[in-house]
Amino acid sequence: MATATREALHPAFACIEAVKAALRQRFEEHLARASEAVLMEAVAQADEKAFVALAKVDVETKRSVATRNQEAIARMKARAFERVASRCELLDAKAVGEILGISKQALSQKTKVGKLLAYTNTGNRRKFYPSFQFAENKPRAVVEELITSLDVDPADTEAMNFLVQHLVGRMDYSEPGEPGSELPRFELLDDSAAVEIIKRDFVNAFDDGQ
Repeated sequence: MATATREALHPAFACIEAVKAALRQRFEEHLARASEAVLMEAVAQADEKAFVALAKVDVETKRSVATRNQEAIARMKARAFERVASRCELLDAKAVGEILGISKQALSQKTKVGKLLAYTNTGNRRKFYPSFQFAENKPRAVVEELITSLDVDPADTEAMNFLVQHLVGRMDYSEPGEPGSELPRFELLDDSAAVEIIKRDFVNAFDDGQ
């Protein structure tokens, strides 16, 4: 009865409640269209930022599946570069040229013939050089030996990137019965027995990824 009296006294009251109900329904429909990723991003934000995150839904729903797939691949590649950069020091061409005392042209030639490891950021096509492959201002011989023995084509960006990712990954090289000791594979390149295991694991992992 109180509600009826209040609505009679304030005709706009019923209209406002109807608007709120309509907005709630539209918001529920909006949430139903949101992907799990958008919902998880929104719930982790403060209220005002959460609403901004949810606003992405309409943009996403207008994109084709093919476009969204390409965007997902681009994000995956960006994360791959970030992981490599977090696990080893990546040098640009200028820094490597100074370390080796050679020009950018000479550096490019060494890379093309497989004497150096280069990791390509597929987002902007820039090449970076893991610092672990240099010692005493020259390339470590084991790097060229790895590239050659594994038959990695230096022009194959995917294969070269995969090799760098493999080398920055960790491997347990402890003896049987000893406590586990995981190290980045590149820290084991001076151990010939470890290098053979690194090669074997690379071939298996690369074949599985094809």
